[in-house]
This record gives sequence, structure tokens and C-alpha cells, in this order.
Amino acid sequence: MNLTPRQEIFRKAFHISASIIPISYNMIPSLNSCLLAFILFLAIIIGVILEYVRTNNKHAKIFFSNFFNFMMRKDELNGKLTGATWLLLGCFFSIILFPREISVISMLFLTIGDSFASIIGKTFPYGKYNEKTISGSLGGFFLTGLIIFYFLDNINPFVLIIGLVFAMLTELFSKIVNDNISIPIISGLAMFSLGDIF
Repeated sequence: MNLTPRQEIFRKAFHISASIIPISYNMIPSLNSCLLAFILFLAIIIGVILEYVRTNNKHAKIFFSNFFNFMMRKDELNGKLTGATWLLLGCFFSIILFPREISVISMLFLTIGDSFASIIGKTFPYGKYNEKTISGSLGGFFLTGLIIFYFLDNINPFVLIIGLVFAMLTELFSKIVNDNISIPIISGLAMFSLGDIF
């Protein structure tokens, strides 16, 4: 067993905390898709501005270096968008593309499933594929399925399994497109294609 890197623990703790977005969307009826999409759109604009500032402003570079650089990946340190901004984009597209039920589940695949897959894969790195592991994808599949099935009422198990299969395959094979966008969109499309069987 390998020790899970401190960097990944902090990254995925933040990732999981973003579950507040789908949970709020599921539990607050007045939080409709237009309102939440607008809130996320504003958050994305702020995020992009912060991304620009952190790479172009001396004082911002020092601030980010002191507090956030330890959990940032090499390409993020070199100026590419951070996972946080990609995650907001993934949630935004999930909300505007799919009905609430599918959107909530696909976002949880992103916030919970991707996190478990990464942590398990780095702790028990079996079946490596590029920078991912089959062990991580399988762990993400089972743990995420159990959590979502337990906490969400009236979810069709077949829909959940199909969505999870596509979410974890996307997590494992996604390389060209950031998986923070591809996971909710591809899993959402897979569930949406099943029709009205929720």
C-alpha cells in the first residue's frame, strides 16, 4: 500500500466539499436551474479572473505560493486553469444540459466519484493506465454507488449503474478533455439517453 500524497488529500477534500452544489440543488426546490446556473456562471467569471491574477500579479503569486501551491499540479503552477475552475464549468454545463435528477447525480459522480477514484488509485495503485488506475476506478464505482443510492430517494438502480459505468470509464480514459467537464457531461448523456425511467 502506498501512502496517499498530502497534495491529493487536500485537493480531493476540496473536490468533495463541492458536493454542496448538487446537494443544494437537490434539496432546495426554489433553487431552480436558471438561478443556480447564473450563480455558477458568476463564480466561473470570478474564478477565471483569479486564475489570470495569480499568474500575472506578483503579490497574488506570493499569496497563492504560500497557501495553495502545495496542492496544485505542475501544469496549474505553469499557468493552466486549476481543477476548481474546471469543476465549476463541469457543474455549470451539467445544470444547463440535463434535468435536475440527472444533473444532481452527474455532479455527484464528479465531486465524489472522481475523488474516491483518485485517492483509492493512489493508495492502492493496481492496473495502471496512463496516470490513472483500474483499482481507483473500481473503488470509485462501488463507493460512489453506495453513497448515492443510500442518500438519494427514488433513484433507479439501473440508471445509477449506467451513469457510474460511464463516469468511471471517463475518469479512467479521459486525457484530451479535462475530466471535471467530461465526467458530468458523458455520464449525464448516458443517463439521459435511457429516457424517463427515474
